Amino acid sequence: MSKLLIATRNPGKFREIKAVLESRVSELVTPDDLGITEEPVEDGETFAENSLLKANFFWQRSGLPVLADDGGLEIDALGGRPGVHSRVIDGKRLNDQALRDWILDQLRDVPEPKRTAKLKTVITLRINQDRNFQKEVWLDGLIRHSDLPISPGYPFRSIFFLPDLRKFFDQLTPEEHNRVNHRKRAIIELIPYIQQYL
Repeated sequence: MSKLLIATRNPGKFREIKAVLESRVSELVTPDDLGITEEPVEDGETFAENSLLKANFFWQRSGLPVLADDGGLEIDALGGRPGVHSRVIDGKRLNDQALRDWILDQLRDVPEPKRTAKLKTVITLRINQDRNFQKEVWLDGLIRHSDLPISPGYPFRSIFFLPDLRKFFDQLTPEEHNRVNHRKRAIIELIPYIQQYL
């Protein structure tokens, strides 16, 4: 099989994807491996639009099949916010701590049963000019107050509670994380297309 470009500069995310695909693709590369320093402007209105935008951007610059993702947190009581624009709230760009604080403040009067939320991911596989495939998956949970430290770049994981496991996302063991990993589920659903077209 040929190369597949994984559209991320996040080493942790790359390792996660590699663990699923390394036995099925001869070579997985990143934009940095190819010397691509530009970044797409993520101005889509949905995770699906941004995921496709990233895939197209890196496909045009590399000529390789591309796997790209976009995702975030959607809270039902907040009408789906923070959603696709999770870093910009009311015109201000928030850091991890400010974003977590904003969410908890918005939900301060919302009873826990109504604090339902989804960690959502949309993954796009761009094969060539004519073929691209998308999968949208999510993980259901509740937003709860927590004093857990924030994992840099992942402010939601410290307040996203999984009722079935009775743990916050950031408290999961590697085995539990692997079991509930929604990005992994989406990639697995795309494997038949990877095997058919790469």
